[in-house]
Amino acid sequence: MAKEPINTTGEAATIADLAVRAQGVPSIIKTDDGQVFLLHPAGYDYVEVTPDNSVPVLQPKIIDQAVTLQNVDALVAYVERFKGEASLMFADIEASRIVAAIDYHGKDEPSLVKHRGTLALPFSEEWKIWRELDGKLQQQLDFARFIEENNPDISAPPAADLLEAVRDLQARRQVNFIKAVRTSSDNENFEFSDETEARTRGGLELPTQFVLHLPVYFGEPPTEIRAFLRWRLDEGKLWLGIKLHRAEHVRQAAFRQIVTSVVERTGVDVIFGKIG
Repeated sequence: MAKEPINTTGEAATIADLAVRAQGVPSIIKTDDGQVFLLHPAGYDYVEVTPDNSVPVLQPKIIDQAVTLQNVDALVAYVERFKGEASLMFADIEASRIVAAIDYHGKDEPSLVKHRGTLALPFSEEWKIWRELDGKLQQQLDFARFIEENNPDISAPPAADLLEAVRDLQARRQVNFIKAVRTSSDNENFEFSDETEARTRGGLELPTQFVLHLPVYFGEPPTEIRAFLRWRLDEGKLWLGIKLHRAEHVRQAAFRQIVTSVVERTGVDVIFGKIG
């Protein structure tokens, strides 16, 4: 004899009734947390028919969240919103990365440290361009084009003097360079002979150093760095390049300045190191 389904109400009752007509007598089971299951005797199948939004949602006991920030302002805003008494930041100077451990443990209070905000500082395009050339030599025409294209980053020598030197570089592509002489104005004068102009002799003068103003990291103000002229004479051909002066010191100083600013703006302490 068929038995009546238990706890049949609403949509669950309709499904149970259809199941009875189709293949036998199902049972409806309700769990303590409000879930409803329709059991089919044939084949021991079951279908969950819990009404939408009728079961309480279990809330997590801890905040498990790792956020990647894209600039300093975003890191400051995130820390300001969620920081607590135990919050702590870690500054990895080698990786240019700052990690805010929002739920860091206290002295005698353990924590899983699952809530973090990470800022991996991206380098500026200007910094990447000059670092790419750092320590490398180019043919004189390529070097002239590089200086011409990136002239806005150079604060000294004056733009007019620099562009004049660039034009000389571009014009003296077929000459035979002989030697280089340091001038009284601390420039480098490259002497050459030009067989196409009745063996004329002349000199091409270039500054021995440049003063650059460019940001180390994206979105940050520019900082000063010096670049020294490097050159080589190779069978009459002139190869030119630059060497950035203490570039790693400049980068580390820029990073420390950013870390100091973040601490001042958030009031959260920082430790130079890496968090596991």
